[in-house]
Amino acid sequence: MSFKFKILFLFLLYGAFVNAQSQLEQQELKLNTTLLSFRKTVTREEMDTENRNFKKQMHEFLQKEGAFNYTFKHLESVAILDSPDGKIRIVNWNIEYPDMSYAYCGFIMIKENKSVRLVALNDMHDAYEEKPKGTVDFSDWYGALYYKIIPFENGNKTEYLLLGWDGGTTGSNFKILDVLVLGKRSVRFGSPVFISDNKLQKRIVFEYANEAVMNMRFEEKYGRIVMDHLSPEAPALEGIYSYYVPDLSYDSYAYNGSYWVLKEDVIAVNDPEFEPKSFIQMNPRTGKLERKKLKKDWINPTNVKQNDGDINHVARTPEPESESTDNPIEYDKKAQRKLKRAYRKDPSGLSITTGKQKRKKNRNKMP
Repeated sequence: MSFKFKILFLFLLYGAFVNAQSQLEQQELKLNTTLLSFRKTVTREEMDTENRNFKKQMHEFLQKEGAFNYTFKHLESVAILDSPDGKIRIVNWNIEYPDMSYAYCGFIMIKENKSVRLVALNDMHDAYEEKPKGTVDFSDWYGALYYKIIPFENGNKTEYLLLGWDGGTTGSNFKILDVLVLGKRSVRFGSPVFISDNKLQKRIVFEYANEAVMNMRFEEKYGRIVMDHLSPEAPALEGIYSYYVPDLSYDSYAYNGSYWVLKEDVIAVNDPEFEPKSFIQMNPRTGKLERKKLKKDWINPTNVKQNDGDINHVARTPEPESESTDNPIEYDKKAQRKLKRAYRKDPSGLSITTGKQKRKKNRNKMP
C-alpha cells in the first residue's frame, strides 16, 4: 500500500467517524428536548411518564454504533461516567419528586471485544427504605447517582469501586461506597471487600443531615477514599442520623491489595479542583446568621477548639498505606481468613455502615 493511498484511507476513515459523530449529536439533541420536557414536569405522574419516554429514547441511542465512545455535549442533567480502563460507561440520572424524595435510572455499557453489552438499571426500592445489605442484581437496584468509578483487582478479576450520592428524603442524604461486579451474564452490586471494626461488609452507606454537605473523594496518590467524619449535632442526637454532620475530621478507606480498610483520623489533602466559596453560619455570640468565606486551607481537626461533649481526634499523616509502620489486625492474614470463614457461614449477617458499628472508647458512632 502506497503512502498516498494510506493517507487517503485515513482521511476517508476520519470523515466517516466525523459523520457518525455528527449523526449521534443530532440524536443527542432530540434526547435533550425530551429531557428538558421531563425536567419541566411538576407532578409525580408526569415525571414518571416523561422519564419512561426519556429512558426509552436513551436505550435506543446507546444501542447505536459509536455511542460507547461518544462525547455528550448537551445533556447537562445526566451523569456520564467512564472507567479509567475504558471498559465501562455508566449513564445515570435522577428524578426529584415533589415530596423531595428521589428515584434513579440509568444504563451500564460494558465493552466486550468488538461488541457492547447494554444493561438497564431499575430502581426498585422506595426512598424511605433502608439500603439493602447484601448483593443486589441490576434488575433490583437500590438507586443512586454515581460520580466516580475506580477499577481494582479482587483476586483474579477486576471489580469497580463506585462512589455515589442519594438525595434521600427531606430528612437525610446518603453517600455510598459500592462495588460493581461483572459476570458473563450478570451485573450486580456489592462485594465483601470493605473492612471496618474487623467486619466484612459488601457496601458502605453514610447517612447525614439533609442540610449538610459530606465530601467523599478518591485520592489517587495515596490509593484511598477520603471522606468527612460524621457526628451528631449534639450528644443527645446520637443514633439519629438525619442530624449527623461533618465534624472537621476525616476518615479513609485504603486498598491493601485484598480489602478496602477503614482508617480513622487521617489528614486529608486539598482537592486541586476545589474552589473557595462562601457559606452561612450562625455567630454563637450574637445569634445572627453571617456569611463567611470558605478558605482553601485544610483545617487540622486537632487545632479546632472543642466544646464539652465533642469528639477528640488525632490526625494521621497521609503516607501511602503500603508505607505505614503500624500493623492493624485488618492486615493480619489469620484475621482475613477468619473474616472469610465468617462470611461464608453467614453472608446475610453483614451490615452496612449507618453509624451502628462500634468505635473506640470516647468516640461517637459514625454513620
